[in-house]
Amino acid sequence: MERTEEYLEAIYDLQQETKKAVRTNDLAGKLGVKPSSVTEMLLKLSDKGYIEYQPYYGAVLTDKGLSVAKRIKKFHRIFEAFFTEFLGLDREEAHKLSCELEHHVNEDIADRICMLIASSDCSACRECDRSFYLLNQAPEGRLEVVVSPLIMRKLGFEPGNIIEKRGDDIYINGEEFRVQEDLSSKVVVKVLG
Repeated sequence: MERTEEYLEAIYDLQQETKKAVRTNDLAGKLGVKPSSVTEMLLKLSDKGYIEYQPYYGAVLTDKGLSVAKRIKKFHRIFEAFFTEFLGLDREEAHKLSCELEHHVNEDIADRICMLIASSDCSACRECDRSFYLLNQAPEGRLEVVVSPLIMRKLGFEPGNIIEKRGDDIYINGEEFRVQEDLSSKVVVKVLG
């Protein structure tokens, strides 16, 4: 499936640039493969309903292909933002890693990465649910733990657990905790109504 997704993503990119059907040679150049290999793959993608393909005219994504391509682009943006803006990697390394990971995750994993970076100044935040906060930035009240480091889980900050925030104090099952800033900035919570 990874190779299929790479082709669909490349077709999507070229369609966005040119606003027309993607030609075999253009796709071969973008992917660094032989035109004959591209033609073979385009026929397979067409048979699977991902593209409409006509030799000498080009390929256009179907709704099915567009859905896959947009999902992969979303995952790529999320990982790139995570690597550059959250972990501080340079853009080239972040892009390379994102290209590798985008094919091996699902929506749940992407959503969890989004939750981690949603409270930062994240370029991918248009993909993120803004009802999530880092614990240190969350408002007071009842909160559900969504993501937390393993060290915090031993204290009761398990995903799914309900906690209460009152000022700088956190209550789990009636027990009071004061969480250091460096740890509270690594716990993602959702505000409960």
